Amino acid sequence: MSSTTNETNTPESLDGLRAAYAEWRKTVETELKGVPFEKKLVTKTPEGIALQPLYTRLDTAVLPAQDASAARGSLDKGYFKTPWEFAQEIALAAPADFNAALLADLNRGQNAVSISLDCATRAAKDADAAPAAEVGCCGLSVSDLSDLAAALNNVELTAVPVHINAGATALPVASLLLALAKQRGIDASKINGSVTADPLAELASRGALPDTLDSLQNDLAQWTLWASKNAPGLSTVGVDASLWLNAGGNAVQDLAHTIAATVEYIRELGKRGLTAEQIAAHLRVNFAIGPQFFMEIAKFRAFRLLWARVAAAYAIKASPKIHARTGRWNKTKLDINVNMLRVTTEALSAVLGGVDSLHIAPYDEVMGSPDDFSRRISRNIHTLLAEEFHVTAPNDPSGGSFYIEKLTDELARKAWAAFQDIEKQGGFTAALRAGSLQTAVAATAKAKSDSLDKRRMGLVGTNLFPNLKEKDPVARPLATPEFVAARAADVKKRRPAAAPAISKDDLATSIQAAAQGATIGQLFAATHPDAKPETGVIPVAIVRGSEGYESLRAAADAYAKKNGARPKIFVAKMGPVLQHKARADFTAGFFSTGGFEMIAKDAYETAEDAAKAAVASGAPVAVLCSTDATYPELAPAFAKALKAAKPEIQVILAGRPADETLSAAYKTAGFDDFIYMGANVRGLLANIQKTIGA
Repeated sequence: MSSTTNETNTPESLDGLRAAYAEWRKTVETELKGVPFEKKLVTKTPEGIALQPLYTRLDTAVLPAQDASAARGSLDKGYFKTPWEFAQEIALAAPADFNAALLADLNRGQNAVSISLDCATRAAKDADAAPAAEVGCCGLSVSDLSDLAAALNNVELTAVPVHINAGATALPVASLLLALAKQRGIDASKINGSVTADPLAELASRGALPDTLDSLQNDLAQWTLWASKNAPGLSTVGVDASLWLNAGGNAVQDLAHTIAATVEYIRELGKRGLTAEQIAAHLRVNFAIGPQFFMEIAKFRAFRLLWARVAAAYAIKASPKIHARTGRWNKTKLDINVNMLRVTTEALSAVLGGVDSLHIAPYDEVMGSPDDFSRRISRNIHTLLAEEFHVTAPNDPSGGSFYIEKLTDELARKAWAAFQDIEKQGGFTAALRAGSLQTAVAATAKAKSDSLDKRRMGLVGTNLFPNLKEKDPVARPLATPEFVAARAADVKKRRPAAAPAISKDDLATSIQAAAQGATIGQLFAATHPDAKPETGVIPVAIVRGSEGYESLRAAADAYAKKNGARPKIFVAKMGPVLQHKARADFTAGFFSTGGFEMIAKDAYETAEDAAKAAVASGAPVAVLCSTDATYPELAPAFAKALKAAKPEIQVILAGRPADETLSAAYKTAGFDDFIYMGANVRGLLANIQKTIGA
């Protein structure tokens, strides 16, 4: 799979390039002085791809020739005439609050409406009939037409695309939107955007559905058939790929699971009277963007290559719309402003990959509801990319890069193989019910977490370069208990005593009922009178990589509030600066990630002096910092003296002896543990916190 051509790759030119590369490789290996080239200069990604230090025309010459437009898909002309949609989500639960923020943002650069509904609405439940934790938990709470009308007040539906992820079924939410359009005298054919349902993603994320998957697939077919005739500007079939990356998965899993879900919808909706072309024309795929810049560019391009294969198999000409949102897995509460940098690079990779619409999360999204400032910063990143960085100028800015083209090909091949494996299991639904998709992603997430714990992977401000003087960010929950209670009471009061008559097979009756005040719950109940909720699927665990370190820092902060100071680490720096500095600096960086405070002012000449100072400091932990050459003499004396004077103190050695005998001797002398490059930082710090009562 590739998006390159081989027009300039003549045998003569390639032979010369091979000779030049061989000479370069020989020079590099000489400079490495015996260190293996693959070990020092080749990086293995979570996707199992070996990233090379140098890419040349040789890498793309071996790829099969293919039309360059395949990787660009529907954006064959780039963004020169039509930029991507600035489709910012607004994380506010109350319709009036949502509307006020939306109008402000539309007047300041945003050009599309992106509504993220709360869990209750996505499960087709009214606010007073859903668990309190699901009301306003993660987005806008909508129960009836008055809610949607309030949220979209003064928004011109024919001028601004409106995107709504409706969750398990789109029929109730679509009925509200179409009733609103009719109320305003707007023909459905004039509306652009999307009202998508994705029961597969809901089943994966929640482990349950409000009715059987088969019944919800029927809903999706009915909605798509209606839209294809009456509202061609609306996408109806959603594939939420963001689930996998936000759960800690890698780009191969992201692509493979997405293609598998897409093919599943084509098959299932095809059984219900839709053509593959109709499905593709109404398909919207929502990706999360990960932190690996070039990998993410390649991911969007690889998806289009994978889609080209699917399209060829089903004789499809249409291409799906691709929406992207910055990912959640790598976002942090600690040093929260760094999130601004993270979302900027992620947004750039999505745009260079050619997405149709984009949400750039506010940097404080992890704290709940963003404020005006954080929304403005995120909104302005779109403008910077389009107007300051001039990303809209080139036709295909990433096309032709030897690195990206090769990476795209490798990624697409691995994803296609993974997709074929899912198909062998019976398809997406079968694999999901068996738990194999969840298991695969959980294993990748665990490997990433292990890399964070050992600081092989860095999160600035969290497990690298922490700032212990920063103020705690303010949590702003989307829905307070007071809001949930008031919301439930209001919906209960407004709900009609009996829902108007609705025909299950006639969307017009549902639209009419919505116009008369029927709620989401009533609309769903009328069309699913014998609903049999589906359960039994293991939900995909959505995590953030920084949560473990945030727990450490929270424990240290709680210790400080209780004891008047952070837990302290005494750093026993031995001898002159050159002898101790490297390991003293390493020690400070190691322990500060857990919120520990260093006592490291003085250096000492003897182990006994250092031990006395450690005891006098009152610190519950002492770390010896010197060199491997001096440790055989200093370490045992330091540990024995310290343990004799204060048996409960934790004694740590900065460095790990290569000799197991020496390591055992240090343990016998009194050392509790060693810190070193590759150690499990989070695990060790958690154990120390537990030992000292933090």
